[in-house]
Amino acid sequence: MTDRPLNWKLNLFVIWLTQIMCVAGFSLIIPFVPIYIRDTWGVTDQSVLGAWMAAFTFFGMLSYCVFTPVWGILADRYGRKLMLLRAYYLDGLIFPCFLLAPSPFWLIVARFVVSAFTGTVSAAQTLIVTTTPQKNQGFALGALSSAIWSGNLIGYAAGGLIVHRFGYTIAFLLCGAMYLAAGVLAHLFVRDDFQRPAPAPRRQRRLFDGVTPVVGLIFALIVLMAVARRFDDPYVAMMIEKIHGPENTALYTGWVSALAALAGILSAVGVGRLCDRFSPGRIVLATILLAAGTMFLQALAPTLCFYAAARFGNFLAAGGMEPVFFSLLSKHTPEARRGAVFGLASALRMTGILISSLLSGGLIYFLGIRQIYAAGGVLFLAILPVFYLTVRVAARTKHE
Repeated sequence: MTDRPLNWKLNLFVIWLTQIMCVAGFSLIIPFVPIYIRDTWGVTDQSVLGAWMAAFTFFGMLSYCVFTPVWGILADRYGRKLMLLRAYYLDGLIFPCFLLAPSPFWLIVARFVVSAFTGTVSAAQTLIVTTTPQKNQGFALGALSSAIWSGNLIGYAAGGLIVHRFGYTIAFLLCGAMYLAAGVLAHLFVRDDFQRPAPAPRRQRRLFDGVTPVVGLIFALIVLMAVARRFDDPYVAMMIEKIHGPENTALYTGWVSALAALAGILSAVGVGRLCDRFSPGRIVLATILLAAGTMFLQALAPTLCFYAAARFGNFLAAGGMEPVFFSLLSKHTPEARRGAVFGLASALRMTGILISSLLSGGLIYFLGIRQIYAAGGVLFLAILPVFYLTVRVAARTKHE
């Protein structure tokens, strides 16, 4: 450790850049897994393919939920940068192992193993909120969210072209290489002024320390947000095939997903700025109503262009919700517990995705692909009452 003061802006820029790289690597492969399963193992029945995708998502999220709180606790004890490097390097080494799977079952096993060591986003969020001044945290978390959407945009667009022209092997190998490159950059340029705390009494070293009623309600918001936002994600390629037919599915999936990611970038940057200046109530009301409406429009989409436009609107609205909720979480969490609390929050977000995969998998198997989007719209509306309860409890707590 040098005596040079920590530069939070430099930290934010480097983490922003490395998040773009690793999320782009992730997005090179994940949206195209349904097509990979279809082409590699000949699974053409949409109900069966949907069930495999639901299982792929479920077991990946299950593993993430189990291990992420552990990484958060270790971040509070041994350093937040160390956990970020752990996620970058291990993901870079393990992701290409997807290519070794001999069947969809073993692909799901590989996803479970990868998720046990992943968590770059939660590690980055923890490092950002512990090295950024409180007054700038809305902007910083919004910038980090924009990095995620930027990485998605790059990965979706490039992944569609790479899979279309060069096949899946190149995409999987590039994914691993981008994670490793992100790890090297973070290793060299990111700083953490972490000082290991003195051992606390046993009664103070619990996972749920720092979880007040307000934090508990914010956790509930994060779960609901994840359920609603990720309800349709595993099935985009299948919806495109439903609307347009099987021709050039990978290419169109990449383009539609990249357009949605562009909307997410615009949303994350704009809402992150607004979080530092205005009450979150008005922001969240507008985003939820727009997100719900555009989910219903996607369910009714008659053409690929209509579907892409509705999806753009949905991500423009929903992409800004996460900075709002995590900014609230930071404001109501003691600094010494942010690693554990953010790790738990990230695990709960993945729990929401896990629940989403179970619900959507059953729905698509019995009712079909369009009903996924209609149910997603209803789920967005379910966030509103919980959010307003959270705002009221937070205001009452502040005045006590």
